[in-house]
Amino acid sequence: MKPILSILMIILLATACSPARRLNRLLALHPELKTPETLLIRDTIPIPEIKADTILHFDSIHDTVIIRKDRLEIKVHRRTDSIFIQGKCKGDTIYIDRKIPVEKIKILHADKTDNLIAKIPWLITGLIVIFLFIVFLILRSSH
Repeated sequence: MKPILSILMIILLATACSPARRLNRLLALHPELKTPETLLIRDTIPIPEIKADTILHFDSIHDTVIIRKDRLEIKVHRRTDSIFIQGKCKGDTIYIDRKIPVEKIKILHADKTDNLIAKIPWLITGLIVIFLFIVFLILRSSH
C-alpha cells in the first residue's frame, strides 16, 4: 500500500500548477485586477559642438564680421595680412518622450469570508483523506 501512496503523491505534485499559470488563470477570470498604467521614458540624444576654422590671405576685409543663425555662428576678421574664418555650431540635446502602456496588477486583500471559502476545498480534501484512512484501517483489521 505504501508504494501506491507514494506514487499518488508524486502524481499530485507533478500535476500541480505553477504560480505563473495560477496567476494567468486568475487574471483571465478577473480582468478587473489588471490596471493599465503608462510609463513615460525620456531618451536624450546629445549632439556635440562642432568647430572649424580656416585662414585666407586677403587684404580687402578690415572689420570683424559675425554671422549668427540658430546654433551656427561664423566670425570673419582680418589680422595683418590674413583673414580668419571661424565657424562654430553649438551643441544641442534632443529629448524624445515615449509613452509605453504597461499592465499593473492591483493587489486586493481578501476578507475573512473569502479566506474561509478558499479553505473549503482543502477541508473537504482533508476529510476525504481521513475517511479513506479510517476505511483502510477498518479493512486491514478485519483481515
